[in-house]
Amino acid sequence: MSDRTPELAVLAVLVVLTAGVLLFGGSSSDGDASGADATAQVSSARLARVERRVEQLRGLRFKRPVSVTVMSPDEVRAFGVAEEDAASSARERAASQELLKVLGLIDPDVQMDAVTASIYGEQVAGFYDPRSERLALVRGVGIDDVTLAHELTHALEDQHFDLSRLGEGGEADTGDTGAGASGDDDAASAESALVEGTATVVMTRYLQRYPEALGFDDALGQLWGASGSTPLPPYVMRSLLFPYEAGQRFVGQLLATSGDWRLVDEALRDRPPTSAAEVLDVDRWLDKQRPAKLALPPADAPGPAWRRIAASTFGEVDLRELLRDGVGEDAAEQLAATWTGGRYALWRRGPLPAPGCDEPCLGRDALVLRLRFDSPAAAGAVSAALGTWLQTDRRATATGPGAWSLPGATAATITTSGPQTTVTLAPTRTLAARLARWVSPDSAAGRRPPRLGSAQGPRRERG
Repeated sequence: MSDRTPELAVLAVLVVLTAGVLLFGGSSSDGDASGADATAQVSSARLARVERRVEQLRGLRFKRPVSVTVMSPDEVRAFGVAEEDAASSARERAASQELLKVLGLIDPDVQMDAVTASIYGEQVAGFYDPRSERLALVRGVGIDDVTLAHELTHALEDQHFDLSRLGEGGEADTGDTGAGASGDDDAASAESALVEGTATVVMTRYLQRYPEALGFDDALGQLWGASGSTPLPPYVMRSLLFPYEAGQRFVGQLLATSGDWRLVDEALRDRPPTSAAEVLDVDRWLDKQRPAKLALPPADAPGPAWRRIAASTFGEVDLRELLRDGVGEDAAEQLAATWTGGRYALWRRGPLPAPGCDEPCLGRDALVLRLRFDSPAAAGAVSAALGTWLQTDRRATATGPGAWSLPGATAATITTSGPQTTVTLAPTRTLAARLARWVSPDSAAGRRPPRLGSAQGPRRERG
């Protein structure tokens, strides 16, 4: 449930926070380096100056010049919409939107196509496109040297590591290629965090070494100039923040472990993180702890009238978002930290969208969410929290052990077996229970999916 995005106003938020610590009451940068007019022309001298500094901070050299262009907000919006159209079909985007609404992560009236257009048209400060190797700046938004350093870090690393292969996650390693299968959403989120984390670390170090590069007033102007007039749903905003904030911590921990950029280079070149859990807990990446492989019912499991419209991985951050409204942010974070694997699948009976059935159309949807944790006790604790989620977000009523009734005569189940928990939502109790009872042939034969970290010894506690 994560998409690649250009640099957003969220980057300005991080710059403002850093500037507030280092430069509160400090001086403004020189006229060549800041202000809205700077976007209209990035001089070759200015670009060369920032490039040299980025090379020193990152420990790499540019192999070729970076192409810089200026785009209007309307051009950026058109570019973003075209990128979304190329990356996914209208049917796939509708399925993703339905999934978010079924889970209660966005409100029923949110239209994600409009949110995407708003992000590109109102929230973008600039972006680097690894496919065209082009650094684009948005006309009318003040681009300071610090933000330029962030973008140039992307360009520099792209020349050495080919960033175009990161941020998509590839295909989920599940052995399931049926209808509605999609890429590895959790891995895509983790890869984006690695890429944004390195650039944010360089940006922060740039500001620490060259504090004159950004004045506090400049940062505020950049923030308000790029923030737009359309508020983003809280879930969307937190998703946009994750690659920058968590990615910066992850990269910082790799730097502290090796004392230089070697581990970061290894991650970019050969071994990007495969889950958001590795970004949140660097020990998982260092110990090569990959997520557990979990099996889901096949595409035709609900019956011939159903088609599977979405299926992918469901990560630690996704689980944290799912639980936060019911149990609170701190408890959700602690519970989600026990995650060792997760997958989901969403089926639809009939058209999507369905005339006369408001989103989410639970009477036509069937969902299976399967999660694995580091112990049976952790699975039991998360199951209880998922019950709270059903009550708070889905307005469910318990009808028996692990059984729930939802508005619209729909049903849900939560079942736990050892370290594994399965959630199902379906129009009928019979279908929900049948999907919950399904087990893979491997599991039925006693060959259970491997437990995360079983070959690496006991998992270390988070620092």
